[in-house]
Amino acid sequence: MNLTAVGPAEAVRRNYAESLETWRIACGSGVPSLAADVGPGAGFPGLVAAAVSPACRFHLVEPLKKRARFLVVAAEELGLANVEVHPVRAEEAGRGSLREVADVVLARAVAALPELLEYAAPIASLGGRLVLPKGQAARSEVVAAEHAAAVLGVVLVGIQPMRSEVSDTPWVVVYRKAAPTPGAYPRRAGVPAGRPL
Repeated sequence: MNLTAVGPAEAVRRNYAESLETWRIACGSGVPSLAADVGPGAGFPGLVAAAVSPACRFHLVEPLKKRARFLVVAAEELGLANVEVHPVRAEEAGRGSLREVADVVLARAVAALPELLEYAAPIASLGGRLVLPKGQAARSEVVAAEHAAAVLGVVLVGIQPMRSEVSDTPWVVVYRKAAPTPGAYPRRAGVPAGRPL
């Protein structure tokens, strides 16, 4: 279905192993009860994490209908009763039924942090964590996102490397939601991308 640009030779490491590594970091203080994945695409990391943590409920927020349909079918075929797919934009999810519900919010390869935090923070519960895989620019993105983090009530916990046997490059940026998301956020669809905080 042409859902990922990662070729078969790299798929096990880039998609599955990195998804599992992200989930391992997310579960550092125990497996959460409810997690959300913003923009899972072909199911990475959310669908992979759901397969290994059946006791955790997963909400996959995927705005592209083709990908959302695939995620529904994949979850059914894999017997993942703990997965619910939301075919909506993150801005809509963060203003609707998913506002401040998730113990952990995941988002991989979605946007730079100043924009991404506005998608993810409204979905996280108070005290919840945002676990965001990033590439070599992780530290500079964190600096660029300082204002967004302050506005959205999240604090940086740390920037953790993936284990070298899994990946040579990505880092995982972890935030904790320290205050409720202000009512003005997320802004309407398209605004976070056009005018990042």
